[in-house]
This record gives sequence, C-alpha cells and structure tokens, in this order.
Amino acid sequence: MRFDVLQSGIWQTNSTVIDCGGAVAVIDPAYFPRELATLAEVAAQRGPVAAVIFTHGHWDHVMGHAAFADAPVWLSTALDAAIDADAPRAASYLDDARDFDGRWYVPRPDGHRWPARRRGLADDQVVAIGDRAARIMHLTGHSPDGLGLLIDDVLWVGDHLSACEIPFVDDAEAYAATLRRLLGVLADGVATVVPGHGPRHTAAEAIAIARADLQYVERLLEAAASRADAAAFAAIPLPRAADVPGMRDHHRANGVKLGLFA
Repeated sequence: MRFDVLQSGIWQTNSTVIDCGGAVAVIDPAYFPRELATLAEVAAQRGPVAAVIFTHGHWDHVMGHAAFADAPVWLSTALDAAIDADAPRAASYLDDARDFDGRWYVPRPDGHRWPARRRGLADDQVVAIGDRAARIMHLTGHSPDGLGLLIDDVLWVGDHLSACEIPFVDDAEAYAATLRRLLGVLADGVATVVPGHGPRHTAAEAIAIARADLQYVERLLEAAASRADAAAFAAIPLPRAADVPGMRDHHRANGVKLGLFA
C-alpha cells in the first residue's frame, strides 16, 4: 500500500490518497477549491478513484466529495442513516459548511450537499480496497458517526489523537470507550497513525496522546458526576495545546456538553 497525506490550510486538516495495488481511495477530501484540485491531481496519478471515505460527518472533512463525482462515498452506517433521514445533525453539518464558505468567500460550485451514491459501513466490517483488506471501526464520542480505518499497519482515526488540539467531546462516555479501544488497537502491530488534523504519529506517539486524552476525558466525567463548579472545571489541566487560542473555549464547550453549564 502506498499513501500520501495532503494537509489543508484550515486546521491542518488531513486528506489521504491511498493506492492499494492500483485501487485508489481518498479519505476526507478537504477543503478549499485549489486544495481539492491538487488532491484530485495526486489521486489521478495513482489511477481511477474507487471510493471516497468519510471518517465522520463534520463539514471540514466531507465537502470535497464532489471533486470525485464518479466515486461512491463510504461512511459509517450512522452517518448514512442520518443523511437518509434528513436528520437535524446531518443538516447542521451542511449548514456549518455554508456558513463558513459564505463568511470567507469560498466558492463551492457544486453546492453543499451529501453524496447520492453512498455505502454505509458497519463496525468491525472488513472491506476490500484493491489487494488490501480494510478493517472498519466505529469511533464515537467526538461525533456519533465516527469511523476509523485500519489497513496493514496504518490506522486512520478521524478527529481523535490529534497533537494540535484537545478532545472535542460530543459524548464523553463514548469518547472514553473509543480511546480505550484505540489503545488496544495501537498495541497490536500498528506502525503509523493518521489523525484528522496535524502530523501523523508513530504508535508510541499515538499511545501517549490516547493516554493523556483518556485521563482528560475521565476528569471531565468526574467533574460531571460531582457537579463541579466553573472554577473547578476550569482548573482541569488540558492534555495539550493550552496555548492555542480557543482551546479553553473548547474545554468549556465540553463542560456544556456534560450539562455543567448553560
């Protein structure tokens, strides 16, 4: 397997082109038009794109699917069902993309829409990409529709295990369960981890991040159980990126998700 990771100018968002014996897949095509044109050029050098894969439904990871209009999109069964049902969460992802593009004058000639050709993938399903078997893992907690992908000794984890940011929590219990699951997978022959944002990791680097993030999420759960006040919640140490603007705001947003604040 050969793979190339291209990084967007927004939030170091990663897109990957995978070549498995001539079968090409693109993971999380992002984000600006010129970046998507470059991504399409790199993919075309490898061969026809057989699939686009979403690690989750957040707008910064999905809007580039139209650059590969002939390819079906693989995604978690949860996201596929949400799109089918026109669920509020799926609609909000598109609304967020429209808002961002409108604020920053980003042209989106194909509009803001979900792909019509989709294949929902189940947890622990194994799918073929060319001559390789890809193991699918549902990784929830950051979003209810998260999907991880393990091919050979390379693991894609969506918006988990980023060196750039703290955990952005949708469901803390599910997030902790995902981190525990990833720690088990990382100890079983993984060599490289590609997160949704930031640099790729060795297994040892990813394990260190997963442990720090699990400790942080467990502290969030402890704060929720004890109904911690704002001062006690603010004192919870961040696992990293404390000097990055906005991370304290994200920390408070985690508290909101846990019902500690309005």
